[in-house]
Order: sequence, then C-alpha cells, then structure tokens
Amino acid sequence: MSDRPHPLHTELLAQLDPLLARVAALDLAAAVTPERIQVIEATLEREFPHAGPQIQALGDLIARGIEAGVLANRGQADARFSRVAKSSAATHGLSIDIVSMIGAGLEHTHPAGEVTIGFPASPGPATSPSDCQFEARRPGWVVLGPGSRHVPQVAGERMNLIYFLPGGAVEWHAPA
Repeated sequence: MSDRPHPLHTELLAQLDPLLARVAALDLAAAVTPERIQVIEATLEREFPHAGPQIQALGDLIARGIEAGVLANRGQADARFSRVAKSSAATHGLSIDIVSMIGAGLEHTHPAGEVTIGFPASPGPATSPSDCQFEARRPGWVVLGPGSRHVPQVAGERMNLIYFLPGGAVEWHAPA
C-alpha cells in the first residue's frame, strides 16, 4: 500500500486551505450561546457563502470522492466516514473528516467545538435543500460550541458533511 495521498485528497486539501485558515481563526470558545453561534455561522456564510462557487465546488469534490470510494469509505451503509487529515500545522490545527449519512450517528462530545458544512448527497433539480437537514438545519454551516454533546442527526435525504475539529478533539460515547 502506498503512503502517497490519493490525488483527490491532495486536491481537497488545496481547495480547503483558505477555509481552514479562517475556521482556525474563529473564536469557537465564544460559541457558548445560540446568539454567539449565529454570529459565527453568519460570519462564515458571509465570507464563504454556501451557495457560492467555492463552497459548491467543495461539495462537488466531496461527492466525487465519495462516488469514487476515496472519501466516506468506512462504516455502515447509513453512516459512512473517513478522515482526510489529522490536526497539524498544515491543516491550521484542525482535523478534517468526511461523513455521508442518513439517520442518527454516534453520540460524541466536542471539547473544543466543531464546524460543519453540509451538502445534499444527491443535489439536483429533484432535490431541494429543504429535503435534507443536519441537526434540524438546512444544508450549510453548522457550528457546535465547546463541550457540546450530541447524536448527529440527518433527516430527509442523505447528506455529505465535512467536519473541522480544533486539535482533532472529540470524545466518543459508547452506545447505551
């Protein structure tokens, strides 16, 4: 097995670099109230609009990687996942994970917070963004503050998600 990254991983990391720098600069420690979380999400939406060409190209690249079996290629049918990169200087201190899911995921806590971008897994004229939701939210930016604990939920249609975790910090909880 080669230690060289798949070309799609290299392309994805290059495309993510300006976004990673911005996410790393966010004050996620301040994301302790719904109002502060809304400010952070609005900042990301203003600087990197979900409907804009940069983020839509990211969603397309993720979909291509999933289709090729390079991304979200582990796990169960309803929740496929992959780690694109561990937290490092090259990723501005963020780990990067891709998940393609429908239904409920595994319960976990975000010690330092989490920033997610969600996309419909099957975009097109037949799929409206309101046909799928992550955490009861339409596709787009979702910020979860430090210490937040949840069972991630995707309702409606399957979604592709990219997660950024400061320091790669996540605590998994065993199912009851």
